[in-house]
Amino acid sequence: MSSDRRRLRLALAGLGLLFSLDVQAGVTAERTRVIFHEGQREASLLLVNLNPYPVVTQAWIDDGALDSTPETAQAPLLPLPPLFRLEPGQQRSLRLLPTGQALPRDRETLYWLNLYEIPPQPNEPLEAGQSRLTVTLRTQMKVLYRPRDLSPRAEEAPTRLAFSLDGDQLRVENPTPYFVTLASLQLLDGSDRLQIPGELLSPFSQQPLPLPHRLPATASDEIRFTWIDDDGNSQEGRARLH
Repeated sequence: MSSDRRRLRLALAGLGLLFSLDVQAGVTAERTRVIFHEGQREASLLLVNLNPYPVVTQAWIDDGALDSTPETAQAPLLPLPPLFRLEPGQQRSLRLLPTGQALPRDRETLYWLNLYEIPPQPNEPLEAGQSRLTVTLRTQMKVLYRPRDLSPRAEEAPTRLAFSLDGDQLRVENPTPYFVTLASLQLLDGSDRLQIPGELLSPFSQQPLPLPHRLPATASDEIRFTWIDDDGNSQEGRARLH
C-alpha cells in the first residue's frame, strides 16, 4: 500500500481482532487530504455513503496512532459533527474547526482524520447455536496544518529533495518545511529499472530507503520519482544522485 493511500482498518466486533485489510471504505471523502492554512476559520470535507445501507459515522482527528479513540485523541482541529448517520447515497459536509492550540510556525504539522463506519445491526433472530459478527471500517486520511509564509512554496518542495547512495540504501533529504509524499521512485540499474517503494518525508528530515542490492558502477545517476500534490494528484519529478 503506497504512503499516500488512505489507511483502512477493519474491526471484528465481538472477537477483539483488529487488522489491516485492502478494501474500499463505504464512506468516501471528496479528496485524499485536507490542507488547513494558518488563520483559516474552518475547512470542510464532503463525505458520501457509497454503501447500499445506512451507516453511523464517527469522526475524530489524532496524530496517526492506530489505537487512538475519540476519547484519547488530541489534535488542534475538531471535526463537527463528531457523530452522524448517513443514508445510502447521502452526502454530508464535515467541518474542521481549530481549537486554538499553539503549533510550530516554521513547518507543517501532520494529523489524521479518522472516519469510523458502524453498519446497522440485523433484526433477524438467530437460530440456536448461531452468533453474529459486526464488521466496522475505520479510514484515516491526512490533515496538514500549514503555517503562513513558509519558503519555498509548497509545490516547489519536491524539486528541493536531495538523493544520495549510502551502501545498499538510498538516502533522501527533505530540506523544506513541508511534508512530501513520494509515491514511487525509480533508478536505472544497468539495463533494468530498479523500483523503490515511496515514503512520506517529514519536514527537515533525512530518510534512508533500503535497496534490493548495491548499485553497480554502471548505474545511472538519475532518479525518477512520483510525488503527490495538494490535490492528491500524481506528479513526476527527476533528480541527480549526489
